Amino acid sequence: MSDTPFGTSPFGRVPPRHVWLYAGFWFRVLAWWVDTMVVCVLGWAISRAVAPSLSITILDSGTGGGMGGGKYQIADIVPLDYSYSYNMLQPAWHGSGLYEFLQFVLPALYFILFEASRLQATPGKLLCRMRVTDLHGGRISIRRAAGRYFGKFLSLLLCGFGFLMVMWTSRKQGLHDLLAGTCVIRRQEEALLSFAPPG
Repeated sequence: MSDTPFGTSPFGRVPPRHVWLYAGFWFRVLAWWVDTMVVCVLGWAISRAVAPSLSITILDSGTGGGMGGGKYQIADIVPLDYSYSYNMLQPAWHGSGLYEFLQFVLPALYFILFEASRLQATPGKLLCRMRVTDLHGGRISIRRAAGRYFGKFLSLLLCGFGFLMVMWTSRKQGLHDLLAGTCVIRRQEEALLSFAPPG
């Protein structure tokens, strides 16, 4: 009987083999959480660089309320480029659109461009060893990545049902994956066992 242990061969240790499997629901949730944190940090950094403070504009209504009209800077609150106008009858927000960009455009660009890139994954998916592919395992286009991203809003309208579909569909696809023709795969290492049978 040979003394060669499991996981090794007479010529050295057998390297692990990489296999790709369809990514499960909880791995995808973890990747989404990481990506959400990244997008929040990016949004915060951009807003701090472009609009370092929030301002309130108070228009003097002539009521003698004790606070005259003027523009008051409020630092270290939400760093968006917005001002608030109040004249007792018509309060209104005024801004240059940075808030809308950070809330809607930035996440879309983040997910679409990363998933259509050569990486085929966002930073969160890379951390979880995942990729987004077409049904044949290939890289997806910008158009397909955009369809996948905006398809998620349909899942939200269905109270998240489209996301839960990952749990029971054969390729672990959510509704947005089915609509866009995409899959999410995850790399897993399988160690090869090499041993000499008794004889």
